[in-house]
Amino acid sequence: MVTFISAPKRFSDFLNEISQKWQKAWEDAKLFEANPDSSRKKFYTTVAFPYPNSPFHLGHGRTYVTCDIYARFMRMRGYNVLFPMGFHYTGTPIIAMADDVAKGDKELIDIFKNIYEIPDDVISKLVDPLFMANYFKEEIKKAMREIGLSIDWRREFTTIDPEFSAFIVWQFNKLQQKGFIVRDTHPVGWCPVHHIPVGMHDTKGDMEPEIGEFTVIYFESDLGIFPAATLRPETVFGAVAIWINPDVNYSIVEIDGKKFIMSERAAFKISFQIDNVKTITTLKGSELTKHNATNPITGKTIPILGADFVDPMTGTGVVMSVPAHAPFDYFYLKKVKQDLPVISIITVEGQGDALAKEAVDKTNPKSKEDLEKLTEQVYRTEYNKGRMKENIVELTRPEFRESVKGLVGLSVPDARQKITEFLIEKKLGRKIYEIMNRPVYCRCGNEVVVKILKDQWFLDYGNLQWKALAKKLISKMNFIPPEARKDFEFVADWLQKRACARTRGLGTPLPWDKKWIIESLSDSTIYMAYYTVAHLIKKYGLKPSQLTLDFWDYVMLGQGDPLSVSNSTGIPKEVIEEMRKEFTYWYPLDVRHSGKDLIPNHLSFFIFNHAAIFPEELWPKAIAVNGFVLLEGKKMSKSLRNIIPLRKAIRMYGADVVRIALTSTADMGSDVNFSDSYAKSVADALRNFYDLIEKVDGFKGGEESFPEKWIKNKFNQMVINATKYLENLDLRNALNELLYNFSSYLNEYMEMVRAEEKEPNGKLVKEILEVWIKMISPFAPHFAEEVWHKLGHETFVSVEKWPEIPETSVDMLVDLIHEYHKKVLEDIQSILNVYKGTPKVVRIFVATPHELSLLRSALEVVSRGGSMKEFIEKNKTQEKFDAKLYQKIFEEARSLDDKMRKLVLGHDFNEEEILREGANYLKYKLGGKEIEIRSIKEMDKSKYKKDALPLKPAIFIE
Repeated sequence: MVTFISAPKRFSDFLNEISQKWQKAWEDAKLFEANPDSSRKKFYTTVAFPYPNSPFHLGHGRTYVTCDIYARFMRMRGYNVLFPMGFHYTGTPIIAMADDVAKGDKELIDIFKNIYEIPDDVISKLVDPLFMANYFKEEIKKAMREIGLSIDWRREFTTIDPEFSAFIVWQFNKLQQKGFIVRDTHPVGWCPVHHIPVGMHDTKGDMEPEIGEFTVIYFESDLGIFPAATLRPETVFGAVAIWINPDVNYSIVEIDGKKFIMSERAAFKISFQIDNVKTITTLKGSELTKHNATNPITGKTIPILGADFVDPMTGTGVVMSVPAHAPFDYFYLKKVKQDLPVISIITVEGQGDALAKEAVDKTNPKSKEDLEKLTEQVYRTEYNKGRMKENIVELTRPEFRESVKGLVGLSVPDARQKITEFLIEKKLGRKIYEIMNRPVYCRCGNEVVVKILKDQWFLDYGNLQWKALAKKLISKMNFIPPEARKDFEFVADWLQKRACARTRGLGTPLPWDKKWIIESLSDSTIYMAYYTVAHLIKKYGLKPSQLTLDFWDYVMLGQGDPLSVSNSTGIPKEVIEEMRKEFTYWYPLDVRHSGKDLIPNHLSFFIFNHAAIFPEELWPKAIAVNGFVLLEGKKMSKSLRNIIPLRKAIRMYGADVVRIALTSTADMGSDVNFSDSYAKSVADALRNFYDLIEKVDGFKGGEESFPEKWIKNKFNQMVINATKYLENLDLRNALNELLYNFSSYLNEYMEMVRAEEKEPNGKLVKEILEVWIKMISPFAPHFAEEVWHKLGHETFVSVEKWPEIPETSVDMLVDLIHEYHKKVLEDIQSILNVYKGTPKVVRIFVATPHELSLLRSALEVVSRGGSMKEFIEKNKTQEKFDAKLYQKIFEEARSLDDKMRKLVLGHDFNEEEILREGANYLKYKLGGKEIEIRSIKEMDKSKYKKDALPLKPAIFIE
C-alpha cells in the first residue's frame, strides 16, 4: 500500500520525505540490480570511483548525477543497465589527509567540523588512514543513495580488497609481458620530504605536475659558472647581460668538479636531478652584481644585473638578458638605466627589427601582468614566424662560426633544437627539468620538484606500438562533447613514461618487486572489468589465492580451459563459466563518465590500458566528460569558505532539485553555476507540476477542438526533441524542454480553453502528464515516482518504457496556425499601446487567397536567390496589374520569419478561416473586445485607408 505524503509548507521537506520513501522502495525491490539477460540489449556505464578522504560536496555531484540520468534514460529505453560503484583507497590522498589531521591542521579540522559537520569524537579518529577511508566511504555512500543514484551495490569493492589486488596483479603481469612496463631513468614529479613520485591525485587541488625542459647555458665568471636557464636557447646570440634576484640568497655549488652559482632554492631542486651537488658557500644576490660573466657563444663580457622579476624558485634563478626578444629584459634594462645594445637575431616577415623593444615602447606596460602578455605575444609570433638572421655568424666566437652558419634562415623551433644540441655537445650547457605549472604542492604540503628517477618502474606510454593502439581506440570511440576528441588525441601524442609505483600509500604491491606499491592512477584504469564479476567473487566466497593469472586469463580474455582453471584453483567449473558469461555479457563498457580535468591522466590511461590488454571487440565505446560546478558564480574553495556538502544541499533543497540544478544550466563541457535562486526556481517548477497533478481529476472538459489539437502537437514535439537531446547527453536542452517549455505549453493551453469558455480536457491532460512523468523521471526520479503513483499506477516509473512518438505524429500546421494567431495578437496589441480612447471593436481585414498564392510564389523565388523582376514576370497576368502590391508582397517574402515561411510554403490553408479559428483566443487575450474578421474585398476603401497583405491583415481599432 503506497502512502502519499502531502506537500508541507516547505516543499524541500516534502521532497526529502518522498526521496527517503522511494529510495527504500527501490532497495527493497532490488530495482537496480542488473543480471545478464540474453533477451535484452545491455548498457554498461561507469563513473570515476571516489577517493574517500573527505565527504562529497556539491562539486562532486555533477558527474555522478549526469551518469545516473543517462543510466536511467537507457534503462527506460529497454536496455538492461549496469551502473556499479567502488571506492579508491589506493595511494597517498587518504594517508596525507590523515597526516594533516594528526598534525592538527587548523584549517582542515575547521572544515571537517564546521562545514562537513563531523563530530569531534570522529575527527580524533581520522588520524588512522583506514578509519578515515571507511568512515568517508560510508558518508559518500549515503550521499550517493540520497541523491538517488541507481547503483547496483552488490558489486561494490575497494581498491585495497585482496580480491581486487589479485586482479591488479594480473593486469600488471599482462602489461609487463607486452613490454609496456619498463625499468628506466626518467623525470617525474617528486615529493622532496616523503621521497615518492607525485601525480595528480597526490597533490593539493588535484593538479597534475606538468614537467617541462629548460636549456641551461653556462656563462663563465671569476666566481664560477652562472647557469642561465632558458626556454629560448636560440636567443643566446643576443644575450647582453645576466639577471639575478638581488634580494635572495644564492649558493655556490660544486658539480662534477666545477663551481656553479644558482639560487639557494634552485640548488636544492637541482640536487634531485644531478648527483653529488655540494654547496660550498651562500651569499646575497646583491653581491653577485659586482661581477661580470662571459657569453659562451659570442665571447663578449657582460654584466651581472639585479632585478626583482627573477624568480629564484624557477629554473636556476639565473636568467640571460636578451632585450631584443624578451619584453621583461628590455623593460628592466631601461628601468635600471643600463645602456646595453639591443641585438636582434630573429627576423619576422612584415614585423620590425626587435619585436620585444617595439612592443614595450609602443604599449608602455605598467605591471608584471602587462609584461607577461607582451612576452606571450612576442614569443608566439617569433616561434611561429621567426627565422634566424645572418648576423648570428659575425656575433659568434670565431671557432664556432662554421657550426653556426647552418642556423641562418632556420625557423625558431629548428634553430632551438640545433643550438641546444651544439651547447650540450661543446659542454657549454645542459638540460634540466622544471614543474611548468608550479607551484604544485604534495598533499603533505611540500612543493613538488622534478626528480630524475633511476631504476624506477614506469608505464611506458611513449611506446610507439602502445601509442598506435591507443590512437586506434580513440579513432573508434564516441566522445561527449565531440570536441573532447582533440584533447584525447593531443594527450596520446605527448604522453610518455609515467611512474607506476610508490613506496608510500595504500594499494597493491608490484608483483615482481614487492617493496613498491602500485600507485593510484595505475590501478584505476581497467577496474570497470572487475565490476562485472565482483559480486560473484563475494557470492561464492572465492579467496584471493584462487584468483590466479590463469583464472583471470580465462574470465577476461577467454584464454585457457575452464576445467584446467577449476583444477588449479579449486573453483567449480560452473562458477568459472558463469563469471566468464557475466563478463562477456557486459563488456565492452558503453560509456565512461568523468570530469574534464581527468583527460590528461586517468581517462587517457583508461584508453591506453584497455587498448593494451583487451581485444578490439572489448574496447570501450564512449567517454563523456563534463565541466566543473561553480557556486554563485565562484569556484568552490577552502579559502572562500564556500564549500557546500552534497548531503547538506540535499537537505536544503531536496535531492531532485539538486540533481536538476547540477546538470541543467550549461552544456556538458562547460561549468555549471549552482545558485540558490536557480535551485528555488526549480523547486517552484516542480511544485507547480505537483499542484496541477493534484487538480487534474477535477478537469471535467471532454471536447477535442483546436486547443487540444495544439497541446497534443506541442507535447509530441517536446517528446521527440527531449529524447534527441538525451540521446546526445544534452541535459540542458532536454531539461529546458521538459520543465520550462512544457510548463509554458500547459499555461498556453489553459488560456486557450478559457478563451473557448470550456474546462480543460481532464483525460487528455492526465495522459500527457503521465508521459511527462516518465520523461522527467531520469532527472527527478523521487518526484516522478510519487506523482506516478498518485495518478493511480502501481509500477515503478523508473523502469517504465520510455515514450516513443513518431515524427509523423507532429502536425506542423496546427503549430503554425497558433503562431499566426499570436503574431496577429502582437500586431493588435502594438496598435492598442498607442491608441487613444476606449476601444470597443477590433476589425481585421484579411488578404485574398490569390494574394496568398502570390506570397507563396515570391517565397519560392526568394529561396533560390531570385529577383523581384523574376517574380513579377512569373506572376504578371493580362488583368489589371498592381505593381505596388507585387513589390510589397515580394518585400514581405524577404522579411518573413522562419515560422511563417514554413506555414506558407508547407501548407495549403485559407487565411480568413484560420483567423476565425483563433477569434475567441484573440477576444480573450484582448480583454473581451469584439473581434470582426472579414475579407479585404469587403473593406470600404473610402473609410479604411490601409492594405492587407497575406499574413499581415489590415487592423483597425474603433
